[in-house]
Amino acid sequence: MAEEQMIYKPRDMYEHSLKKQYHQAADEYFEALATKASTDKGGNKIHLKALAAAREAEAQAAKKAKKAKRLATFVLVIGILLALAIIGIFLIILYAKKLKPAANNEAAALEKAHKKTMDALDVCYADLATLNALLDWNMPADVMEKATPIIDLDHVFSPQRLEYLVNHYGMTEDLGAMTSVLGVQSGNIQGNPFLLVKTRKCEIRDKEYQGTLTITWTETRSDGRGGTTTVTRSETLIATIEEPAPFHGEDTVLIFGNEAAPKLHFSRFPSGVSGKSEKDIDKFVKNKIKEFEKREKKAMKSGKQPNFTVLGNDEFEALFGAQDRDNEVEFRLLFTPLAQTNLVSLIKNPEPFGDDFVMCKDGMINSVASRHSQSFDYSANPDWFAGYDYEAMKKKFVDYCDAYIKGLFFDLAPLLSIPLYQMHQPHEYIYKDVLESNVTSYEQEAAANALNPSLFKPEKAGGCPLILKAVKSSKVGKGDQVTIKAIGYQETPRVTYVSKMGGDGRMHQVPVHWIQYDEVTKTDNIGVEETNASKRDYMSQLKGSLGKYLRSEGGSSFQKGIVALFLGGKNAWSPSEADGISSLFTKKEN
Repeated sequence: MAEEQMIYKPRDMYEHSLKKQYHQAADEYFEALATKASTDKGGNKIHLKALAAAREAEAQAAKKAKKAKRLATFVLVIGILLALAIIGIFLIILYAKKLKPAANNEAAALEKAHKKTMDALDVCYADLATLNALLDWNMPADVMEKATPIIDLDHVFSPQRLEYLVNHYGMTEDLGAMTSVLGVQSGNIQGNPFLLVKTRKCEIRDKEYQGTLTITWTETRSDGRGGTTTVTRSETLIATIEEPAPFHGEDTVLIFGNEAAPKLHFSRFPSGVSGKSEKDIDKFVKNKIKEFEKREKKAMKSGKQPNFTVLGNDEFEALFGAQDRDNEVEFRLLFTPLAQTNLVSLIKNPEPFGDDFVMCKDGMINSVASRHSQSFDYSANPDWFAGYDYEAMKKKFVDYCDAYIKGLFFDLAPLLSIPLYQMHQPHEYIYKDVLESNVTSYEQEAAANALNPSLFKPEKAGGCPLILKAVKSSKVGKGDQVTIKAIGYQETPRVTYVSKMGGDGRMHQVPVHWIQYDEVTKTDNIGVEETNASKRDYMSQLKGSLGKYLRSEGGSSFQKGIVALFLGGKNAWSPSEADGISSLFTKKEN
């Protein structure tokens, strides 16, 4: 590996050079795309000015039309109310002869102005039609890879990459029966594979429901003068119950395979010191070290071996944590002085994200889950950048690339902070002669989730998000037929009455309304195929024979070159159908 490709100090390098390089690379990428599309940027500017003028004219016409209509309506209403009077008859005639025609004329002028606006908008869209057609998935990934060659990003998470992570590094492919993949981005750093995966997970937990009942009663009391007085009292009784309910959540996790320190296991969690003053951080470090030393002394007194030995770098030890590590030799091998300095810098500085990450190592599998990535969509849908204003499109694209790359880079940053991970090249791996599928289960589920969810929805399912699981897959020509199990919940309203003692001295039945959730499932088949096509290829084919076929079958989706076709209860997707789809597409241009 070339020395200049090494990222020795990831946070510093990002702030001082990479941030600017990434931004410039995104700008140049979009300009190159515009050149390829033969975009007339000057003409688009002129047409945008015409559009702005047309919109202003339409706004003025709308004001006049509204004013004329209001006046005509007002005069008509007054005229009707005064119809028996001479002035009322005059107003009605005025409305019919002058005001109504004037309002109609203004409405016609508004319609004409609106048509001019739409025509001007069509011209602006026509300016950028070829540019919009070139927009595709994976563009931000291409930008990031161009600016940092050491980070190699895949267009599709391939079966070979999955096999490598599972069989060589020990990653668990099965994410669980109630976890569905929504999106995936894979790649490698010097041959060491990684995977950024977004999932939707469902857990059944107790949910608290609350009910109320307002009661009233009267109390008779002495008035102090030998008589009595009656007082009305009220009280709101509150009752709670717990019943099982599905809870859905989405998670984004980075998984990285590396052979370095293969016997080491640990976990660390955010320290909470980002953005704090040096004085507060010093206090935090001192308290943590005291805590560790007490634990070590206690273990030695009881004749037990301490579960870890404190390093000489107290600041790193306290801020990084990882006290559950189980191999001190490999821990020290991995976390060299430079690695420690890098991670302390990453943790202490609040910008851009600070210490917002969980990091775990399980042998050769490392995982990083950051707070910032949970709220970011890495799918890079090209529709987000499409438009009619060149400069606005470019800004949306560059801004998204900046956010995409920053988010992914700082998920990788804890790993890049460890020089050994970049320096270590994996041993040669021999792949299986025959892979079980043409498309990975991760991409299969992501493709299913890109289809209309109503296609999979069980008959009695309520409003909960569906969990779509790829439960069976078989090769069909160049594609896969995949059985998708959709898991939802039937929602049945229930009422439980809870006995509560009231202030009146009586027991009352407080109604608590809750929902009973019963799992319901539905199984359908989809066809999934990697085509190496662009979005432009796909949209072009939708207008032709492929479009007729896809519409006849019920629905399709396309992302990152992968076509997904909803087959429903169809038991077999023929090789001729699968190969027929791929034959319609041309290879993506480089």
